[in-house]
Amino acid sequence: MAEKRTTPRKNAGKSGSRSAPTKQPAKDQAPPAGVVPPAPAPVAAPQPVAAPRWTLGGTLILVLVLLAVAVTIVGALRTRGDGQSSFQLELGVPTAASASDLRAFASPSRPVYWVGPANSGTLEVTRTAGRIFVRYLPAGVPVGDRAPSYTTIGTYSKADAYAFMKSEASTPGHKHLDGANGGLVVWRPALPTSVYLAFPKSDYLVEVYDPSTRRAHSLALGARVRRVP
Repeated sequence: MAEKRTTPRKNAGKSGSRSAPTKQPAKDQAPPAGVVPPAPAPVAAPQPVAAPRWTLGGTLILVLVLLAVAVTIVGALRTRGDGQSSFQLELGVPTAASASDLRAFASPSRPVYWVGPANSGTLEVTRTAGRIFVRYLPAGVPVGDRAPSYTTIGTYSKADAYAFMKSEASTPGHKHLDGANGGLVVWRPALPTSVYLAFPKSDYLVEVYDPSTRRAHSLALGARVRRVP
């Protein structure tokens, strides 16, 4: 019986038509001449699985450290940036201030006198032409309160203030005593709640006011009145 031979159908190129399978060359058989075999697809190298670098506790510590560094930098820029303080005082406007605000505002060319940071209440600062007043307000007293009932330290620009005070001390109606740190304390008995203080080689006069005469004199004669560092 003769062997029946089948003739492969030609690809009609129409959708849905089935193409005869293409005979692939054997693995070790060279491709026909003129045919360039396709390049094998690159195989990505397996990536190692890295262990997490930070635990939850380590991450929290890192965040806290970064926050501390940021706060320190901001504080340094605030107080020392460009030689200027970010704390500003408008003329005639009473302003609440922290001790650090006042330290940033004061400078060798613009000294401010006080009796130290407030233990409680509010530190109020007012600047006028050539004068700065630091007032110690008790807790609950609003800034700008008009009652003259609180300890106040005034710093006045006055050329050769010590010589001026010596001249005032010798005039009738004035009394004087030597204060701490070489200061000269002068006051008028008619107004004993305001005591004036000057230091040698200083161009600034200091007024110490307190509604209590005893406290005003105690502060002026003691060593508590000093420049804001």
